[in-house]
Amino acid sequence: MDILDIFYNHIIKEAIYGRIDSFFFYNIIFNTVIEEENIRYEAKTNYKDLIIPTLHIKDKKSFDKLLVIYVNKCLNFYDDSNFPTEVISGEYYDEDNKISKEKTILALLFANAGIEDFANPVGYLQKRIDFLENNQQSKTYLGYSNILDADIQIDISKDKLNNETPYQFIITLISNSQEKYELPRLKFGISDNKAYVLAIQNSNKIKTKFSQRINRKLYKVGEGFSKEIDNFDIYEEGNLSDVTPSFLVVANIFITYMSCLGINDLVISTILLARWNAKSIANQIKSKNDQNLYNNYYQRQLEIQANLTEKFLRTFLRLNYHCDNLTIVSYPNEQSFDLLMTNNGVIHSNNNLLNETAFMTNSAVFKTKNNKIIK
Repeated sequence: MDILDIFYNHIIKEAIYGRIDSFFFYNIIFNTVIEEENIRYEAKTNYKDLIIPTLHIKDKKSFDKLLVIYVNKCLNFYDDSNFPTEVISGEYYDEDNKISKEKTILALLFANAGIEDFANPVGYLQKRIDFLENNQQSKTYLGYSNILDADIQIDISKDKLNNETPYQFIITLISNSQEKYELPRLKFGISDNKAYVLAIQNSNKIKTKFSQRINRKLYKVGEGFSKEIDNFDIYEEGNLSDVTPSFLVVANIFITYMSCLGINDLVISTILLARWNAKSIANQIKSKNDQNLYNNYYQRQLEIQANLTEKFLRTFLRLNYHCDNLTIVSYPNEQSFDLLMTNNGVIHSNNNLLNETAFMTNSAVFKTKNNKIIK
């Protein structure tokens, strides 16, 4: 399958309409500029409430080379469970639409691109290749948490193609009777000795007595934080106080784990425009020109996005508040659109739960034989 033919003659030409056809329609919309050839593809759409980015290809030779490398690596990395059966079988393939694994991979590549990634696609492709190559699949038993009254285990495993990153960081709590409760999953990749965190998402929605007991204990992350004294004047009410305890513990363990591997620079992503646009387009298609219905969908989208971005960033800002070892290098829209943090590696928090879980992680990872530091 000619990857470059699919990209230049199908992906970018379909993307201007916001509907890329690869058996499923992917609501991905962007403009494209190919600087060396003085070619520009402008979005043509009646969809509203979109922020349409421009894919700016300045170095076509490098871009083409990395694009082919990326797609081929994805073909080796992701098994057939990541693609519709009809795409795998080639049942829907023809010369007009090029529906294939390659086209699906190319469509989803841009679903995870940020504003700066569209502006620098060569750098973005290299980053995504690094994500695939830095294989961190492992299981690490941290031991028993006195505060949570449970054993803690870390699993780093492959994620699905349609998710934000190739790998996910999964923390499971285990009771004395072997009941299990999974904390939210953290989506990450590693490139240039930096850890990129794109999302933290709840995956376990089944409530049990064990999960309810754990959730009550997780509220101990509130120790060391005063909403009135430490928060209001600086951040206004509802900012750093408005975090999900489980997210905070997951971020704490992840940052400590990365530090054990020699990775202390963190890039916390803000809004992924392509995913916002995709949801907005889907809402407009579902509402079928019913403005009231669309308004309801749109309001819900705003609420979800606030949770995905504002609360997501707030988790790391709150962790920075508790931990002397963390430093904010740059807030969003200063050096970049992302939140940039660094960790000096010395565990020191004013919160007992964060201290305990960080110490457990640090001790367990360093005990693991043949631990490799990623460069």
